[in-house]
Amino acid sequence: MNTRRVFFTIIFFTILSSAFHLISSTAMSSPEKSYKEALLVEITPPWDTIDSGVAECLVDAVKTAEERGVALIYKVESYGGYLDAGFTIGDAIYDAKVATVAYVENKALSAGTLIIIPADIVAAKRGSIIGAMQPVIVNPVTGEVTFINESKIIEPILRKAEVYAERAGRNKTLIGEFILQARAVDSKTAVESGVVDLEVNDYSELLQILSNYTITRGGVSYKLEISRVEVFACSLRSRMWSILSNAYLANILVSIGILGTIFALVSGKLAVLPLTFMLILLGLISTGLNPNIVSLLLIMLGAVLLAVELFILPGFGIVGISGIILLTLGFALLPMYIPIGALPTEEYIAAIRAFIIGVGVTLGGFFGFVIFKIAEAKRKKPIEYTPRGKVAVVIEDIKPGALGFVKLEGEIWRATSTEEIRVGEEVIVLEMRSDGVLIVKKKTS
Repeated sequence: MNTRRVFFTIIFFTILSSAFHLISSTAMSSPEKSYKEALLVEITPPWDTIDSGVAECLVDAVKTAEERGVALIYKVESYGGYLDAGFTIGDAIYDAKVATVAYVENKALSAGTLIIIPADIVAAKRGSIIGAMQPVIVNPVTGEVTFINESKIIEPILRKAEVYAERAGRNKTLIGEFILQARAVDSKTAVESGVVDLEVNDYSELLQILSNYTITRGGVSYKLEISRVEVFACSLRSRMWSILSNAYLANILVSIGILGTIFALVSGKLAVLPLTFMLILLGLISTGLNPNIVSLLLIMLGAVLLAVELFILPGFGIVGISGIILLTLGFALLPMYIPIGALPTEEYIAAIRAFIIGVGVTLGGFFGFVIFKIAEAKRKKPIEYTPRGKVAVVIEDIKPGALGFVKLEGEIWRATSTEEIRVGEEVIVLEMRSDGVLIVKKKTS
């Protein structure tokens, strides 16, 4: 009896162990996450320079993709850009908690190559090129390009690129040649060398591949079944930041701002100083000045100018116009959300955009109407009041050549005549002398 019990006990635990092993194996072999949707960020002309605005846009896109639990695709066609912005984008992709796919449209050079390396999947259009990552310094005045070979700068870039490449198992040797020798390769060589995963004819073919594709990260498999792609719209602030990051534009803005300030101080036209101050602030953004600080200063100064124009200065002029311009630009550069870790909803971002546009259009429209009316009034010829031909009533006798009084439209006027006129008689005004005395005559029936 005991032998039979022991036998069945052994059989039971054997079956239980086999079932547990089968379940565990099935769970381990199945993809942990499936992606059916994706967000698309386009780093393509005219927004193809890797700058702070583009970096902020892509970081926002990564956060949105993580919040929604969808994959991220970013299309790159760029000659490169700024190193800090490239590191910001690269780190965001490297740390992303969702599947990431980089697609090279025609070229991804310099910082453009740096930002595609950490992606889970790198696809390149047939005939496209990548590489040429050796850092350079461009003189914004002359346009002269100087290659950098200092190890203090080269080594951090090289190490960071190797960290990006290691996770996806990319060819670190070739990536090192991109940095040290400014080497560039075409899509075919990139795939054969193990830097790029896929070579496709176009973006449509990539989407077909991503509709049934599996990737592995950290020993975990992720199934891509992407059937819907939504284009991510960068914020107005990010786009403005990209524009203001242009070194050539920054030089122009700062130069005009400084020259305008000198002109205003010398000529005494102090009303234009807020505008020159605004140009200098906007120009300094490209040097690293935080746009949040610029936004705050512009909003504060714009509010002060509007208050001065409305409550202190008569009429409406350059001070009020300057206030509207500063407020509009300040709101446009305002962050889309307070960076406390909570991701803003699309409705919130849309509301912020509508508020910025609404404030600018409303204030601009109102004060534009005021300015139009003022200008219209100034263009009109002055209307001279004359009582000639009007009928008045005598309230004090008028002797010939002497002064008396008449009542005209409820007002008392001094009057004179060549004839005698009694109280209560009606008279007609012939003219008004320069001293304000009316020349009248009797009204004939």
